[in-house]
Amino acid sequence: MKLSIVVPTYNERENLPLLVKRLKDSLEGVEFEMIVVDDDSPDETWKLAEELRKDYPFIRVIRRIDEKDLSTAVLRGFEESHAEIVAVMDADLQHPPEKLRDMLNRMENADVVVGSRYVDGGEIEEWGILRKFYSKFATLLAHIFVPRSRVVKDPMSGFFMLRRDVIEDVELNPMGYKILLEILAKGKYRRVEEEAIKFRRREKGESSLNMGVQLKYIRHLIKLAWETGEIYRMMKFAAIGLTGVFVNLGILWLLTEKVGIYYLISAVFSIEASIISNYFLNDIWTFRDRKEKGIKRWMGRLAKFNVVSLPSFPMQLVVMGILKEIFGVYYILAAVVGILVVFVWNFVANSLWTWKGSN
Repeated sequence: MKLSIVVPTYNERENLPLLVKRLKDSLEGVEFEMIVVDDDSPDETWKLAEELRKDYPFIRVIRRIDEKDLSTAVLRGFEESHAEIVAVMDADLQHPPEKLRDMLNRMENADVVVGSRYVDGGEIEEWGILRKFYSKFATLLAHIFVPRSRVVKDPMSGFFMLRRDVIEDVELNPMGYKILLEILAKGKYRRVEEEAIKFRRREKGESSLNMGVQLKYIRHLIKLAWETGEIYRMMKFAAIGLTGVFVNLGILWLLTEKVGIYYLISAVFSIEASIISNYFLNDIWTFRDRKEKGIKRWMGRLAKFNVVSLPSFPMQLVVMGILKEIFGVYYILAAVVGILVVFVWNFVANSLWTWKGSN
């Protein structure tokens, strides 16, 4: 068996026959199996899949009772699959079956191949601006909270292929729709490639994207960030930021009161001292696993850290001013919100740029 294709389904009766036909045509000459994992669809998708087996013996059907979750359906498909290479795709024809052969060819030099909407040649058909914004924002969140997902531009894709040993003996506990994100966060892989796809509009039926799905995604991100230690990294970054406040105030007092330097000039030195202190501690503690060796790279990270820190003060003032003057928020609360905004900015910018690492 060359390839196992896991297709989770729920009310996909109208799309399934066309998908099966296109799979057969596009994978002519490839020994493969199609594993339909159906969550007891009210439209009896599972029953139709059983009927299709008469003409398409490569189909296998798993009907799950009292279970409705795409990610766990995919895991069930993994468990039942026979091939060393396993693909995952939706049944709604938004993922082009014709791309499977190209992805399979890429597997000669890769452990995971992702059908990507965001690489050169990739495209999304008939999405509005708001939907595209949601998708890009979700991708940004994934890159922030799950650094290993940065190996691809489209970690939210539901169309991918992997070698079985990538997930062998790996505990996967996904929730919602983003099983690939779980695999990227925990899987055992060396090389990941992306194959450009045209993500098409849904042929028939209704999309399952709703607020509940989006909230489940946020919960999944936080869970992965906790399990992989990224939440702990944020806590360390915050603790070091607090030490920077004491460095700043201490040097400001020393230069102004003991040395007699004008306080604004003292402030310039004290701010830069706190920036250098924060950078040094973050480099040896918070991001020690992602720093690259060499004095030039060390100096480059210091320069980036300074650039990231520059907007912090005006950013905090702007947030405070808007909340206080426009919305009437108590100035202390406005200051706290401003500090939180600056913290998020500093962590995200430094994580994605200063200590980007190889991930």
